[in-house]
Amino acid sequence: MAGQVSKEEAGTVLMQAMLAAKNLRPQRDRLMQLRRRLQQLSPGEDDKAAVQELATNLFKVYYIGIEAGARSIATCLELAAENGARLALNPSFAVMPDQHLYSALLTQRLPARPTTQKEAFARVEATFYAVKLAQEHYLPRCIEHLVGDRPPLPAQAAVSGSVDLDKARTCLNHACTLVSLAVKHIDLAVVVISRFVNPEEVASLSDFTDKFAYISEDGPYPASD
Repeated sequence: MAGQVSKEEAGTVLMQAMLAAKNLRPQRDRLMQLRRRLQQLSPGEDDKAAVQELATNLFKVYYIGIEAGARSIATCLELAAENGARLALNPSFAVMPDQHLYSALLTQRLPARPTTQKEAFARVEATFYAVKLAQEHYLPRCIEHLVGDRPPLPAQAAVSGSVDLDKARTCLNHACTLVSLAVKHIDLAVVVISRFVNPEEVASLSDFTDKFAYISEDGPYPASD
Protein backbone atom coordinates (compact mmCIF):
# COMPACT_ATOMS: atom_id res chain seq x y z
CA MET A 1 0.00 0.00 0.00
CA ALA A 2 1.33 3.46 -0.90
CA GLY A 3 2.55 5.54 2.01
CA GLN A 4 3.54 2.74 4.32
CA VAL A 5 6.29 0.20 4.82
CA SER A 6 5.63 -3.11 3.07
CA LYS A 7 5.22 -6.32 5.01
CA GLU A 8 8.55 -7.50 3.59
CA GLU A 9 10.42 -4.48 5.00
CA ALA A 10 8.40 -3.86 8.16
CA GLY A 11 10.40 -6.46 10.08
CA THR A 12 13.62 -4.44 9.85
CA VAL A 13 11.81 -1.36 11.14
CA LEU A 14 10.16 -3.35 13.92
CA MET A 15 13.49 -4.76 15.07
CA GLN A 16 14.85 -1.26 15.70
CA ALA A 17 11.69 -0.26 17.57
CA MET A 18 11.96 -3.39 19.72
CA LEU A 19 15.64 -2.72 20.44
CA ALA A 20 14.74 0.80 21.55
CA ALA A 21 11.88 -0.39 23.76
CA LYS A 22 14.03 -3.02 25.45
CA ASN A 23 16.81 -0.52 26.02
CA LEU A 24 14.71 2.32 27.38
CA ARG A 25 12.67 0.38 29.93
CA PRO A 26 15.63 -0.57 32.17
CA GLN A 27 17.15 2.90 31.74
CA ARG A 28 13.88 4.38 33.00
CA ASP A 29 14.02 2.04 35.99
CA ARG A 30 17.61 3.09 36.70
CA LEU A 31 16.67 6.76 36.58
CA MET A 32 13.75 6.19 38.95
CA GLN A 33 16.10 4.46 41.36
CA LEU A 34 18.65 7.25 41.13
CA ARG A 35 15.89 9.79 41.72
CA ARG A 36 15.01 8.02 44.95
CA ARG A 37 18.65 8.24 46.00
CA LEU A 38 18.76 11.93 45.19
CA GLN A 39 15.63 12.56 47.24
CA GLN A 40 17.40 11.02 50.25
CA LEU A 41 20.43 13.32 50.01
CA SER A 42 20.90 16.53 51.93
CA PRO A 43 23.63 19.11 51.46
CA GLY A 44 26.57 18.62 53.75
CA GLU A 45 30.12 17.43 54.04
CA ASP A 46 29.14 13.81 54.73
CA ASP A 47 27.16 13.55 51.50
CA LYS A 48 29.92 14.49 49.06
CA ALA A 49 30.87 10.89 48.30
CA ALA A 50 27.24 9.93 47.80
CA VAL A 51 26.66 12.94 45.51
CA GLN A 52 29.73 12.02 43.46
CA GLU A 53 28.57 8.40 43.12
CA LEU A 54 25.11 9.54 42.09
CA ALA A 55 26.53 11.87 39.44
CA THR A 56 28.72 9.10 38.06
CA ASN A 57 25.78 6.71 37.80
CA LEU A 58 23.67 9.35 36.08
CA PHE A 59 26.50 9.87 33.62
CA LYS A 60 26.48 6.15 32.81
CA VAL A 61 22.75 6.23 32.11
CA TYR A 62 22.76 9.27 29.86
CA TYR A 63 26.10 8.81 28.12
CA ILE A 64 26.08 5.01 27.75
CA GLY A 65 22.69 3.57 28.66
CA ILE A 66 20.04 5.46 26.70
CA GLU A 67 22.39 6.35 23.85
CA ALA A 68 21.80 2.88 22.37
CA GLY A 69 18.05 3.42 22.54
CA ALA A 70 18.34 6.83 20.90
CA ARG A 71 20.33 5.35 18.02
CA SER A 72 17.75 2.59 17.50
CA ILE A 73 14.91 5.11 17.43
CA ALA A 74 16.70 7.24 14.84
CA THR A 75 17.44 4.15 12.73
CA CYS A 76 13.79 3.08 12.97
CA LEU A 77 12.63 6.40 11.54
CA GLU A 78 15.31 6.40 8.84
CA LEU A 79 14.41 2.89 7.70
CA ALA A 80 10.71 3.72 7.69
CA ALA A 81 11.32 6.75 5.48
CA GLU A 82 13.63 4.83 3.15
CA ASN A 83 11.03 2.11 2.71
CA GLY A 84 8.09 4.28 1.77
CA ALA A 85 6.45 5.30 5.04
CA ARG A 86 4.46 8.51 5.02
CA LEU A 87 5.77 10.16 8.17
CA ALA A 88 3.88 12.95 9.92
CA LEU A 89 6.87 14.47 11.65
CA ASN A 90 6.59 17.73 13.57
CA PRO A 91 9.27 20.11 12.25
CA SER A 92 8.76 22.56 15.11
CA PHE A 93 10.15 20.04 17.62
CA ALA A 94 13.63 20.38 16.14
CA VAL A 95 13.82 24.12 16.79
CA MET A 96 11.92 24.54 20.05
CA PRO A 97 13.78 25.74 23.15
CA ASP A 98 14.22 22.94 25.69
CA GLN A 99 11.55 24.12 28.14
CA HIS A 100 8.99 24.63 25.36
CA LEU A 101 9.77 21.22 23.91
CA TYR A 102 9.30 19.62 27.33
CA SER A 103 5.82 21.14 27.62
CA ALA A 104 4.96 20.32 24.00
CA LEU A 105 5.89 16.65 24.43
CA LEU A 106 3.79 16.36 27.58
CA THR A 107 0.74 17.98 25.98
CA GLN A 108 1.12 16.48 22.50
CA ARG A 109 -2.19 15.18 21.21
CA LEU A 110 -1.73 11.77 19.63
CA PRO A 111 -4.39 9.05 19.16
CA ALA A 112 -4.71 7.15 22.42
CA ARG A 113 -4.86 3.89 20.46
CA PRO A 114 -2.75 4.22 17.31
CA THR A 115 -3.79 1.89 14.51
CA THR A 116 -1.95 3.03 11.38
CA GLN A 117 1.73 3.08 10.52
CA LYS A 118 1.60 6.87 10.30
CA GLU A 119 0.28 7.06 13.86
CA ALA A 120 2.87 4.52 15.04
CA PHE A 121 5.74 6.51 13.56
CA ALA A 122 4.40 9.67 15.19
CA ARG A 123 4.90 7.79 18.46
CA VAL A 124 8.43 6.84 17.43
CA GLU A 125 9.19 10.49 16.67
CA ALA A 126 7.85 11.57 20.06
CA THR A 127 10.01 8.86 21.65
CA PHE A 128 13.08 10.26 19.89
CA TYR A 129 12.56 13.83 21.05
CA ALA A 130 11.71 12.78 24.61
CA VAL A 131 14.86 10.67 24.88
CA LYS A 132 17.14 13.27 23.30
CA LEU A 133 15.78 16.06 25.50
CA ALA A 134 16.46 13.99 28.60
CA GLN A 135 19.87 12.91 27.32
CA GLU A 136 21.15 16.23 25.99
CA HIS A 137 19.63 18.68 28.43
CA TYR A 138 18.08 17.50 31.69
CA LEU A 139 20.51 14.75 32.71
CA PRO A 140 23.67 16.79 31.98
CA ARG A 141 22.14 19.74 33.84
CA CYS A 142 21.30 17.47 36.77
CA ILE A 143 24.92 16.32 36.92
CA GLU A 144 26.13 19.91 36.70
CA HIS A 145 23.97 20.89 39.67
CA LEU A 146 25.35 17.91 41.63
CA VAL A 147 29.09 18.33 41.06
CA GLY A 148 29.40 21.90 39.85
CA ASP A 149 30.79 20.85 36.47
CA ARG A 150 29.19 20.13 33.13
CA PRO A 151 29.70 16.58 31.78
CA PRO A 152 31.17 14.73 29.87
CA LEU A 153 33.63 13.81 32.65
CA PRO A 154 31.77 13.83 35.99
CA ALA A 155 33.84 10.96 37.34
CA GLN A 156 36.90 13.26 37.31
CA ALA A 157 35.14 16.24 38.79
CA ALA A 158 35.23 16.83 42.53
CA VAL A 159 32.02 18.06 44.13
CA SER A 160 32.29 21.83 44.38
CA GLY A 161 30.55 24.40 46.51
CA SER A 162 28.04 25.11 43.76
CA VAL A 163 25.97 21.97 44.43
CA ASP A 164 22.24 22.67 44.21
CA LEU A 165 20.25 19.59 45.14
CA ASP A 166 16.89 21.26 44.55
CA LYS A 167 17.76 22.17 40.96
CA ALA A 168 19.27 18.71 40.45
CA ARG A 169 16.03 17.12 41.63
CA THR A 170 13.98 19.27 39.26
CA CYS A 171 16.15 18.27 36.31
CA LEU A 172 16.05 14.59 37.23
CA ASN A 173 12.28 14.72 37.70
CA HIS A 174 11.95 16.12 34.18
CA ALA A 175 14.30 13.46 32.79
CA CYS A 176 12.34 10.66 34.48
CA THR A 177 9.08 12.06 33.12
CA LEU A 178 10.50 12.21 29.60
CA VAL A 179 11.98 8.71 29.60
CA SER A 180 8.77 7.27 31.09
CA LEU A 181 6.83 9.01 28.31
CA ALA A 182 9.26 7.61 25.74
CA VAL A 183 8.70 4.07 27.02
CA LYS A 184 4.93 4.44 26.66
CA HIS A 185 5.27 5.82 23.13
CA ILE A 186 7.67 3.17 21.87
CA ASP A 187 5.68 0.33 23.43
CA LEU A 188 2.57 1.48 21.54
CA ALA A 189 4.58 1.85 18.33
CA VAL A 190 5.90 -1.71 18.64
CA VAL A 191 2.36 -3.06 19.06
CA VAL A 192 1.12 -1.30 15.93
CA ILE A 193 4.12 -2.04 13.70
CA SER A 194 3.92 -5.70 14.75
CA ARG A 195 0.52 -5.94 13.06
CA PHE A 196 2.21 -5.42 9.70
CA VAL A 197 4.65 -8.29 10.22
CA ASN A 198 3.99 -12.03 10.12
CA PRO A 199 3.41 -13.36 13.66
CA GLU A 200 6.23 -15.90 13.30
CA GLU A 201 8.66 -13.12 12.42
CA VAL A 202 7.42 -10.98 15.31
CA ALA A 203 8.13 -13.83 17.72
CA SER A 204 11.57 -14.37 16.21
CA LEU A 205 12.42 -10.66 16.41
CA SER A 206 11.26 -10.54 20.01
CA ASP A 207 13.59 -13.40 20.93
CA PHE A 208 16.46 -11.82 19.00
CA THR A 209 16.07 -8.41 20.60
CA ASP A 210 15.77 -9.98 24.06
CA LYS A 211 19.31 -11.29 23.54
CA PHE A 212 20.89 -8.33 21.78
CA ALA A 213 19.22 -5.18 23.09
CA TYR A 214 21.85 -3.16 24.95
CA ILE A 215 20.72 -2.38 28.48
CA SER A 216 24.10 -1.94 30.25
CA GLU A 217 24.76 -4.23 33.17
CA ASP A 218 26.43 -1.41 35.07
CA GLY A 219 23.62 -0.63 37.55
CA PRO A 220 22.08 0.35 39.74
CA TYR A 221 18.85 -1.42 38.99
CA PRO A 222 16.00 -1.56 41.50
CA ALA A 223 16.44 -5.30 42.09
CA SER A 224 20.10 -4.84 43.03
CA ASP A 225 19.84 -1.74 45.18
